[in-house]
Amino acid sequence: MILPTIIEFIKYLLIAILLTQLGFGCLILLFGRTMVDFYTISIYEKPKSTFQRMSNVIQKTTIGFGFLLYSKVSTFNWLLRKVLLLGCLLVQAFLSIFLYEIIVVVLDWLSF
Repeated sequence: MILPTIIEFIKYLLIAILLTQLGFGCLILLFGRTMVDFYTISIYEKPKSTFQRMSNVIQKTTIGFGFLLYSKVSTFNWLLRKVLLLGCLLVQAFLSIFLYEIIVVVLDWLSF
């Protein structure tokens, strides 16, 4: 009885993480440097305490991939950067769906 509940929770958690990553990437696409500055403010450069390390892990797990994509394409001019970031986000969306489906199949297999 409790295993199906845990599996459903894992599915919902996975959906939340993948959609948050994609959503923050879309916000970076729309607002650019403003969202990147928000991300850099929320990350501790050299974390000294466990709280700071955990905060960094949570930030990088939930919204870090959009920042990583932006940092890779930030050397290009504005229009090319937007097009490349849009392409990366489309690939990320398809890969997120694919990853979710694979994990759901494995979780469903484990629940039987």
